[in-house]
Amino acid sequence: MIAWKSESELHTVLIISTDVEMVSVWETLFKQKNCHVINETDPYTALQTAHLLCPSLVVLHLDMPERELISLCRELRASTNGTLLLLAPSVDHNQNVFEYYQAGVDEHIITPISPMALLIKSMAWLVKQEWTSLPMQKLQIQA
Repeated sequence: MIAWKSESELHTVLIISTDVEMVSVWETLFKQKNCHVINETDPYTALQTAHLLCPSLVVLHLDMPERELISLCRELRASTNGTLLLLAPSVDHNQNVFEYYQAGVDEHIITPISPMALLIKSMAWLVKQEWTSLPMQKLQIQA
């Protein structure tokens, strides 16, 4: 069983996309999981938002030249420790995927992807963040 944060401890999800229809679907699904959702369509505004809000999750889905996309990923990674999911069409060369990961992407997801599959992947990353951020507690073993 997965315990989600209370309303006072919402995850902030930043969606960077110009696909209005998909953003609407994703936003609805994330809100059903008690996430606070922000949508940006402009990469430069998105960088400012990421810097100010430090989102738990960034979903990046923009059609832009590869070099600019890699640069944007680097800048987003510098702005937040949250999970960075890059939604992009299949990449022809393994070197390009490697560059995305070097730029700070946590997962490159090939599009198209079903909204539910994206939600499941996103929630898995958020749960992983929660588990890795828990303070280590000493175990006391009694004989």
